Amino acid sequence: MILKEIRINNWQCIKYLSINFENLMLFIGQSNSGKSSIMSAILYFLNHRGLRVRDLRRGEFSLKIEGKFYNKKRKEIKIQGKELDIEYFWLKIEERIGRPPKYYYKDTDWIEITENEYISIVKLTPILFIPTISNIDATQYFIRSLLDNIKMNDIQESKSIKKINSIFNELQKEYKSHGLYRNLIFEIMSEIASQAEKYTNSILEDAILIYEEPELYLHPQREKELFHCLSTICKYGGQIYVTTHSSNFVSLEEYKSICIIRKNKKVGTQATQFRGKLFHDDEVKNFNMNYWINPDRSELFFAKKVILVEGQTDKIVLGYLAKKLGIFKYDYSIVECGSKSIIPQFIKLLNIFSIPYIAVYDKDNHNWRNEEELENSNRKNTIIQESINYKIGKYLEFENDIEEEIYSENRERKNYKNKPFSALKTVSEKDYILPERLKRKVEIIFK
Repeated sequence: MILKEIRINNWQCIKYLSINFENLMLFIGQSNSGKSSIMSAILYFLNHRGLRVRDLRRGEFSLKIEGKFYNKKRKEIKIQGKELDIEYFWLKIEERIGRPPKYYYKDTDWIEITENEYISIVKLTPILFIPTISNIDATQYFIRSLLDNIKMNDIQESKSIKKINSIFNELQKEYKSHGLYRNLIFEIMSEIASQAEKYTNSILEDAILIYEEPELYLHPQREKELFHCLSTICKYGGQIYVTTHSSNFVSLEEYKSICIIRKNKKVGTQATQFRGKLFHDDEVKNFNMNYWINPDRSELFFAKKVILVEGQTDKIVLGYLAKKLGIFKYDYSIVECGSKSIIPQFIKLLNIFSIPYIAVYDKDNHNWRNEEELENSNRKNTIIQESINYKIGKYLEFENDIEEEIYSENRERKNYKNKPFSALKTVSEKDYILPERLKRKVEIIFK
């Protein structure tokens, strides 16, 4: 069975939270934002761990968790002695201080069920858990759970089972490296992905794999490869929920999988998702092509603030000048959009996920431009301004372009050669005096 939605009330740092699930889920956010609280709530709801005193939100006397399931294969569900053939249904667990927990089932109306009935249903969605601390016990437990799931589903992919058993036998040796355990898990994921692609079916079946910080102990190239493996596995079945601090595990093409977790002092942990259609028609092609211009664009989801710029010159020079002025912030991301025309697409994305930003662009009203060029530039400028949600973002214009502000002079068309190198060479010279107007703009950008 596939978990499609969960609603959590009064769990740890969560007052109320609702999450819709894709097969692959990417939970990202600052440390201590509540990602682990969400994972522990899922583990508790699916009977993978017990209730602890600190699980109840401070000051509250009860908690409630509801989950919606998709029973694609119509697995047998027995409620009060009756066999049910239901495609979608809900389960609910309620805990109240000093009272035994209550369990409920719903297809049309809520009915109370026994604990055993509840457990028999959630067992149809097995849990595989890889915690942040991957010692030998945690790794062995994960592999045993995986092998049990394969056995329970009577999966006959002998090559994969042989490879997993081989890795399991390796763990019996006395290794002490956490990096080794993580790399062994990487080998397992690679094998599962390879077999899923070959047979168009994942041996995870209906299991949920909760994978905390998969980037640990992996170099960047392996991070990217592991993310590809996880995406491939989910394409052919299985559910994988990842908590991560690495942009290598976030893909804008799979934006429905992204769930940004933030902690609000008043209402606790909150989740931001977008499940609609992000781009249309040519926007899709243009945005996908932009990946090859700026492959690091996924880091914007981890930024405290995003600085959108047109091209390399702006990205290089603004970062350099901010450091020179002592105002550079490492938790701000400067994202090169590739062109002024693409900036509104990034703005749309940032608006949807409520990520603070400033759009920095060239006004492009140079004295050498003809009337048609000026009209085209001003139209693009207006589109950027109208795209902004001014509650979380704003814009800043360079008077024509950053080069004119660097050199404090009107530039001719013929001057625009080797722009990034020439601009950086100029501002890095010892006797270069930063114009006051440009200094103020850099301060606004990094405020």
